[in-house]
Amino acid sequence: MFWLNSIFSSIWIDGQGMTAKKMAKFKNQAEFMNVYADLVNEALSRYSFEGLPDTVNERVVLESLLWYGSVCFFMKEDQVLALPGLPTAAFTLYGDATEANIHGRNGFVDTIKLYVPNGDDSKLVRQSTDGTAPKDGTGVWVRENRMVFPFINYCIEFAEKIADTYRTIDTIRLNMKRPYFIVAEESILNSVKAYFNKRDNNEEYIVSSGVFPADKINLMPFEKNPEDVRASTGLVEWYYAQFRKLEGYSSNTNVDKKAQISIAELNRDSDVTDSKDNSVVDYLQEQLDFVNEKLGTNITVKSNIEREEHEDVSSDSEQDIQSVADR
Repeated sequence: MFWLNSIFSSIWIDGQGMTAKKMAKFKNQAEFMNVYADLVNEALSRYSFEGLPDTVNERVVLESLLWYGSVCFFMKEDQVLALPGLPTAAFTLYGDATEANIHGRNGFVDTIKLYVPNGDDSKLVRQSTDGTAPKDGTGVWVRENRMVFPFINYCIEFAEKIADTYRTIDTIRLNMKRPYFIVAEESILNSVKAYFNKRDNNEEYIVSSGVFPADKINLMPFEKNPEDVRASTGLVEWYYAQFRKLEGYSSNTNVDKKAQISIAELNRDSDVTDSKDNSVVDYLQEQLDFVNEKLGTNITVKSNIEREEHEDVSSDSEQDIQSVADR
């Protein structure tokens, strides 16, 4: 919904300075939105749930965990529901929340009493800044990770970096197409811009000598380096690899196979990426086990990142490296 106002551009290229700036800004924003949507959709597919009650929407659970790092499962009218929610200031001895404010897309808001972990047999554990919380609550606050750090922050960060690198590639491409600076008098500046805009748009053109005198235009060439394109595209791949490493995917899928690296170096981060994925899923399941205990559900979470994928990548990469060594 956030992109509805940017589907159609009201900007027209006419060679004016302000228009060029607006178009460049629009392209930057559009590139960011494209990459951002790609990363968010990918992040929403890291894991999935089984055994969710019919009254719980999996999409809402996934979005809540991504955007807020947590989600609230609670009982309402004898039904199990799940909505985004944040704890109030009533924290216990161990820092667990005893209440949470929840909200729905239709304006629904409510404050629910939370079950306190390890608090069934101890009033001291349930004691909060607002007094002793009751043993029985109506909901459970589920964290995606121990810090309740929203993964959406990584999506935003890497979307900015990747989109900026894509736009850098666009600039390099245009510089290769026009490897010079244009120096012209102020009086004919707009005419020159309009002329080159048409040329950059791959339009056929015939210029009348009355449009602008050729002797009033100077072209200042600069050195072009095609290697900049490869460096930038490699940086895009590296950013994607780092993002997917945070997700728990193998970070070796974009390795430059021409590089002289050992198999040990190729696989050195596999344990780290596996650990990241497992830590999220395992911790989520611990939280869901508490939900199952208190709300009578049978919810499980499973990773959508298959471990055998790493083995295939390692095997293929090993063969490629060996082929390079043989040659």
